[in-house]
Amino acid sequence: MILRTRLLAWIGTTLILTIQASCVQVEPKPDFEEARDLVTQSTGRAEVFDPFAPLLSEQELGAVLDQGLSLEEALRLALIHNRELQAEFQRIGVSHADWVQARLLSNPSLDLLLRFPTGGGRSVLEAIVGVQLFELWRIPLRAEVAEHNLQSTIFEVARRAGERLADTRKAYYAALAAEELLQIAQQNLDLAARSFEAIADLHSAGAADAFEETLARGPWLSAELGLRTARMEVANAKRELAEQLSLEHSVEELELTGRLPELLEDEVDTEALVKQALQSRLDLQAMIAAIEAMETHLRLENRRAWGDLAAGPAVEMASGSGDARVGPALNLRLPIFDQNQAQVVRAEFQKRQLRKLFQSARVTVAQEVRSSADRVQTTAGNLQFYRAELLPQVERSLEMARESFTAGQSPLLAVIEMQRQLLEVRRGYVSLCLEAAVAISDLERAVGAPIP
Repeated sequence: MILRTRLLAWIGTTLILTIQASCVQVEPKPDFEEARDLVTQSTGRAEVFDPFAPLLSEQELGAVLDQGLSLEEALRLALIHNRELQAEFQRIGVSHADWVQARLLSNPSLDLLLRFPTGGGRSVLEAIVGVQLFELWRIPLRAEVAEHNLQSTIFEVARRAGERLADTRKAYYAALAAEELLQIAQQNLDLAARSFEAIADLHSAGAADAFEETLARGPWLSAELGLRTARMEVANAKRELAEQLSLEHSVEELELTGRLPELLEDEVDTEALVKQALQSRLDLQAMIAAIEAMETHLRLENRRAWGDLAAGPAVEMASGSGDARVGPALNLRLPIFDQNQAQVVRAEFQKRQLRKLFQSARVTVAQEVRSSADRVQTTAGNLQFYRAELLPQVERSLEMARESFTAGQSPLLAVIEMQRQLLEVRRGYVSLCLEAAVAISDLERAVGAPIP
C-alpha cells in the first residue's frame, strides 16, 4: 500500500512538471528593450529599431529624403531602417529561445514490451515511462549558461548598433567632402579653360607659339578628367551612404543638408578616455558574459560525469487477466568507460582561451583609444595650421597677383596660377576636414560613447 502511494505521488509529480513545461512562453521583448536601452546609453540616440514596431513605409521614407538628408536623419535611419542591424536584433530572439529551451525538462520516454510465451499461455504487455532525474540537477546550470550567452548576445548587438552608427557618420562625412571636392574640381576646370583661352588669344596675336598653346591644353584636359572622376566619387560616396541606410533606389540626386563638423575645442584627455572605454565598451562586457557562461558550462560538464538516471512507473499486464503488476523502474547509464573527462578538460581550456582573449581585447581597446586620440589631436593641429597659416598666405599671394595684374606689372596667367594654387590648398583643406571628422568618429567608436 505504501509503495503504491509513493508510486502515485511520483506519477503526479511527473505530470505536474510536464504541465508546467508545456506552459512555458517565449517572450523576448524585455531582452530587446534591454538592448535598445544599451544602444541609447552608448550612443545618445533615443530612437532605436524595435522588432515589434512597424517598419518605415515607402511614403515615410520618401518624406524624409525629399526634404534633403541631414546628418541627424541619416543616423536615425541607420538605427531603425538598416536591414543588417535588424538581422542582428533577431539574434537576441534566438538566444532567448535557447534560454527557454535550457530550462525545459526533456520529454519522458515510453517503452513498450510485448512478450509471447513459447510453450503456450498468456502474452504479457509491459509499459515503462521514464523521466531523466539527473536533468533536475543540471537544469539550473544549463539555464545559467544560456542566460549568460543571452546577455553576451545583447551586449554584442548593442555594440554592433554603435558601430553601424559610426560607419553611417563616416559615410555621410565622406559624401559631404566628395561634394565639396566636386565644386573645387569644377572651379579648377574653369581656371584651366581660362588659362587655355588666354594662351590661345596670345597665340592668335603672335605673342605665343603653338607649343605654348599645346602646353596649356594639357592642364585643361586633366582638369576635365578630374571633374569626371570627382562626379563618380560623389556618386559612389552617396551609394555607400545608401548602403548604410538600406536604401534600394538611386541616390545620386540626393541632397545632403549637413556640413563637416568643427574642430574639438578642448584638449583630449587620453588616459581618461582609455579608462572610460575599458569600463563602457559593450564588446568587453559581452566577453565577460561569455566567460561567465563558460565557467558555468564547466560546472555543468562536471555534473554530466555522473551519467544519466531515468526513473518512472512500470506496468505489467497479462492478456486475459484483470490483474496488473505496477512498480518503479530505473535506468542508469553507468559512467564506466566515458566519465566525461574530455569534455571537462575541453571546457577548461575554452575558459582559459576566453580569458586570454579578453585580456588581449583590453590591450587592443586601450591602444585603439590612444591611437584615435592622437589622430584627433594631430588633425586638429593640421587644420589649425591650414586656417592660421597656409590659407591666409595663399589668399594674400592671390590678392597681390591681382593687384599686380591691375597695375599692368604681371600677366593674367600669373593670377590664374595663383587661383589654381588656392584651389589646391582648398582641396587639401577639405580632405583634412574629412580626416578630422573621421578621426572624431573613430575615437567615439573606440571609446564606446559620445565624446562631449
